[in-house]
Amino acid sequence: MRKSSLSKAQRNFQVFNRNDHVNQYENLEESSIEDKSGSLDGNDDFIAFDNSSSEDEDDKEGQETVLGSDVGEEVLPTVNTDYPWILNHDHSKQREIADWLTLEIRDFVAYISPSRQEIELRNKTIRTLRHAVGKLWPGADLQVFGSYATDLYLPGSDIDCVVNSKTGDKESRPSLYELAHFLKSRKLATQVEVIAKARVPIIKFVEPNSQIHVDVSFERTNGLEAAKLIRSWLEQTPGLRELVLIVKQFLHARRLNNVHTGGLGGFSIICLVYAFLNLHPRIVTGEIDARYNLGVLLIDFFELYGKNFGYDDVAVVVADQRPCYIRKSDWSDLRLSGGSGTFNLAIQDPGDPSNNISRSSFNLRDIKKAFAGGFDLLTNRCFELDTATFKDRVGKSILGNVIKYRGTLRDFNDDRYLVANSAIIENEKYHKRRSRIVHDQEDVFIDPSESDGETLKEEQDSYLIQEIEQPPKKRRQTKSVNELMGVPNEDEEDDYNPLNRETTESSTLKNATVDAQTRRDYWLNKGNSMSN
Repeated sequence: MRKSSLSKAQRNFQVFNRNDHVNQYENLEESSIEDKSGSLDGNDDFIAFDNSSSEDEDDKEGQETVLGSDVGEEVLPTVNTDYPWILNHDHSKQREIADWLTLEIRDFVAYISPSRQEIELRNKTIRTLRHAVGKLWPGADLQVFGSYATDLYLPGSDIDCVVNSKTGDKESRPSLYELAHFLKSRKLATQVEVIAKARVPIIKFVEPNSQIHVDVSFERTNGLEAAKLIRSWLEQTPGLRELVLIVKQFLHARRLNNVHTGGLGGFSIICLVYAFLNLHPRIVTGEIDARYNLGVLLIDFFELYGKNFGYDDVAVVVADQRPCYIRKSDWSDLRLSGGSGTFNLAIQDPGDPSNNISRSSFNLRDIKKAFAGGFDLLTNRCFELDTATFKDRVGKSILGNVIKYRGTLRDFNDDRYLVANSAIIENEKYHKRRSRIVHDQEDVFIDPSESDGETLKEEQDSYLIQEIEQPPKKRRQTKSVNELMGVPNEDEEDDYNPLNRETTESSTLKNATVDAQTRRDYWLNKGNSMSN
């Protein structure tokens, strides 16, 4: 397609008129005849997968080469080092751009999902550390929370642990140094760092055999409670794991996922995606199935939190398994702390209604700008490839316009169902020991010893991983430029009521999407009207 034709079409497409975000990836595509291995020099926008503790990844760029570039070697097809998840997974012949993006999201998630060896290595690391803690402090136990206890971790991510004891006195400064010295003297930890003066004292170190980074906190149970809650969300919310992993990688690549530098933490990301999926009008009314519309939902997520959400006046609440948006002024603890009416992200802790779990994400402007840029980049790319010929689509990536990967090539095997995750097993055992839940037909009685007082769902005996079924075939729909992602008829009424989750008539799940302007109007009203 000639540039002049594309430019003319772009002028008729509203999103192309926005210039508030610069596409940093528009010149990063690779072809089989061009070697652009040096085009990313100095670019830190990637994630390392080698379990290295170093954040300076520029040194690794010289180690990567394009296959077939050396003289005298057999010429092989070029592997795009920026988005290798498309290798042997070409979806360029998909009629619908939305389906292409959905399939590519699934490929990326499968690509970064843990292998059998990775799971076994993490399990061994946890067993070693748990045994060491029990030997040093009889009666104390080491538990895992965070991303590993929820299967929402990226390759090379650290392991978050907590030590709880019967005496409850292990958070003291002497205890921190005692454990650090014990682990180091037995060569179970390197690069040990004790952070005793923080609000949450921790020990940071690297386990030498696995080279996995480990953070250990003390005498806290909120992380263990949150891990179980998140697993229940994953069971109940199709598409949650896929979108969370995409958003985590998206922010990681931009160095916006570190809470210590004002980024968005893992729990905050999960809460945002969980609220988004549970309040999306087309999902609530049963018009679309999230599993088969991941591409459209990712674009909607970027649009909501990047362009339309009212951060000044609206807070996110995910308590009692019923997400909602509330006025910041109605959150008394937030109002008393001065967080109401200011430009910041407010997410109510489901285990402690007085706590804002995103209070440390002070770099919200860059996060919001990144989400807005993600929306622009994806919609621009979708429009560009939708107008391209099938021949010009070959070897192209939609998701690669916002996400890059560099590191050792991986396979596409998700081995979570082959090897049990010991962190999840131990977390379930912990809750079985701690909770006494009696279910009646109408009432749920909770053991008053629960420190957080949160309502828990019935204990599950196992954490099952099910393979995603293939989407049904759809009939071909004609569409115009304004119907890029699939739009219902303009005279179709949206009877969505956020307070009524049941529809008056049952309808078959369809691969439908929403007009861009309709989405903007809905989410803008959802986020901003509360302050009126």
